[in-house]
Amino acid sequence: MKVGILIAVRMKSTRLPKKATRVVSGKTIIEHLIERVKNCKRVDEIILCTSTHPDDSILVEIAQKNGIKWFRGDEDDVLKRFIDAAERFGLDIVVRVTGDNPLTDPEYIDKIVEKQMESGAEYVYIEGLPAGTKAEVMTLEALKKARRLAENPEMSEYMTLYFRDSGLFKVEKVVADKEVYRPEYRLTVDTEEDLDVIREIYEKLYKGGYFPLIEVIKFLDSNPGVVRRNINVKKRSIFLRVGEGGRMYIGEKNGEG
Repeated sequence: MKVGILIAVRMKSTRLPKKATRVVSGKTIIEHLIERVKNCKRVDEIILCTSTHPDDSILVEIAQKNGIKWFRGDEDDVLKRFIDAAERFGLDIVVRVTGDNPLTDPEYIDKIVEKQMESGAEYVYIEGLPAGTKAEVMTLEALKKARRLAENPEMSEYMTLYFRDSGLFKVEKVVADKEVYRPEYRLTVDTEEDLDVIREIYEKLYKGGYFPLIEVIKFLDSNPGVVRRNINVKKRSIFLRVGEGGRMYIGEKNGEG
């Protein structure tokens, strides 16, 4: 079984434009992410998975510069882009990582890959890590099933809901160890406040290479003022509706649906 990380990333962002190429401690956010996932031991490929939009060409250049493979596909249908990329590179198992998470933890990526291998689950997720440090694993066949059942695949950047909440897939989870179990911490990058938090962490901990998540947790536990900087960032309120025949619809509260 061939396992590959697909890094979903685009330059398009409504709240923080071009966030993947914002610089933190001398490197772009996406380069820090690439550097971290290179420490995974249970994956065979790392592939930057972006769109065919001309603005995303810079991301391909970054992938080439950092020695990883790349794929360009559908702009809005992330499920299709992932399926096409997985088939191009012969992947049976996909690790989904998003490009706005420069503190993604490689140790837990290895754990969820191992859980999938042991259980044969179609989907494996992590419970308890801070937002922005997690990843998820799904089989290629599960991606294809989700694509067949998706009513509005242009919303499939929120594909987690398809797999975790629909009841249509065999799901397993890995629970974070208590030392790093901090679901209340926010370490993803959607706003300037988020970026400030990431910059503070990298300024304190980054020495030119990988640093483990436990160091991040210890720093934040000791510096609650840093945690509070982005505590009020509003999350989009996304929901899943499963209809007749397992048809799945993703919508946004106070918006469509």
